Amino acid sequence: MKLVEYVSIMLILSLFALSSLLALFALHNPAYALIFGFVNILGATFPPTKTLIDAHNPFVLLSILFGIIGNIALTIFLASLLYGFLSNISLEEFWAKQQIKSLKDHVIISPINGLSLEFASLLKKNGIKYVLIDTNRAKVREAIRSGHLALWGDAAQQNVLKLANLNGALALLPLYDYDIKNVFVTTAAKSANPQCRIISRIGRIEDIPKLENAGARRIILPEAAVGKEIADFIISKY
Repeated sequence: MKLVEYVSIMLILSLFALSSLLALFALHNPAYALIFGFVNILGATFPPTKTLIDAHNPFVLLSILFGIIGNIALTIFLASLLYGFLSNISLEEFWAKQQIKSLKDHVIISPINGLSLEFASLLKKNGIKYVLIDTNRAKVREAIRSGHLALWGDAAQQNVLKLANLNGALALLPLYDYDIKNVFVTTAAKSANPQCRIISRIGRIEDIPKLENAGARRIILPEAAVGKEIADFIISKY
């Protein structure tokens, strides 16, 4: 629970307690006092007859006042919870998940970065389906809006790989900047499906054994590929 939510709940409970305590001084009945405080917080009307409540009693007036403040706090708290819930709902993500469920012979790529988008573009040109995975929800939604199938989550988690339909995938491409993350994703994928093909990015040559031991079938070093392409270009000019 977030600190703001905790403080809000404590504030509402404190206002309820104050409203009920003040009502107790006026009603002299603990049960009625608790009900009075509760309905005040909810913004409702206390049902018993007028003989039970003296509207001019200062304790009753103060109880109602704290109840009104509590009702406002409760309304704001519930509204913030509803907003947080609705903000996490995306029809685009829901529809993308439905499409991902039916994929076969696709490629799973994680995370969403320049290299993965380049791979995605090449796959798309060749008619190969793919799924992008990232822990950054904004990136996932942007990718979906750009025409990609994308999934929000951590590719190092087996339940996320299951959502990406790892068992039906052609290959998995961990393309993180950090080798250790690529090792984690590779390990999780091999645990979920020992038969999956994994082509992983590597940043340091000395980390190649770690990825091979984790189960990566092929390892790519983008910097080396770019260096060779530049060298080939320069040589071709002579």
